[in-house]
Amino acid sequence: MTGPSTRERMIGTAMRLFRREGYTATSWRRLVDEAGTPWGSAYHHFPGGKEELGVAAVEFGTEYVLTTLHRAFERHESVAEAVAWWYHKAGQSLAADGYRDGCPIATLTLETANASPRLTAACAKAFQRWHTEVTEQLRQRGYAAGDAEDLSLAIMNNLQGALLLSRIRRDTAPLSAAARHVAILLAAAPTGLPPRAV
Repeated sequence: MTGPSTRERMIGTAMRLFRREGYTATSWRRLVDEAGTPWGSAYHHFPGGKEELGVAAVEFGTEYVLTTLHRAFERHESVAEAVAWWYHKAGQSLAADGYRDGCPIATLTLETANASPRLTAACAKAFQRWHTEVTEQLRQRGYAAGDAEDLSLAIMNNLQGALLLSRIRRDTAPLSAAARHVAILLAAAPTGLPPRAV
């Protein structure tokens, strides 16, 4: 079994540092030192420097969230249960790291919005992919296209806001409350599916 490649180590390190400390506060030197990467090798993999690495870290974070989303909906037929599981996993991850981390790309998104066209585009694509995935899962479970779009956006908005509050309060209660609020929204929207027998 082989360990992560130099490129993989740099991407993982970048995602962790950008997520926790921000893009501007994380220097290229810090990234290279934390990843244990020789300088020449770092520039070989990322000739565009920190910005190119930032885009790769956003793409990595995007796939990380999509993997969690797929697991949530594979394990739960109910959308409300899938969302609650997703929010719970986010809370577990947040608490396990001492409430220092949140969404893999939120800090970078807020910090670099419109400052770097490449990073802004990568972040926009990430959120769109998550929104599309949740929308598709809702449509597969009988929600009308327009309702699925709106509910998916509500699910994303609730998660991001709850992560922020949980992080600052050092408590996962906002995530639990957000999951309950989403369940109410989901129950109020018609699905076109026959009601389950009690």
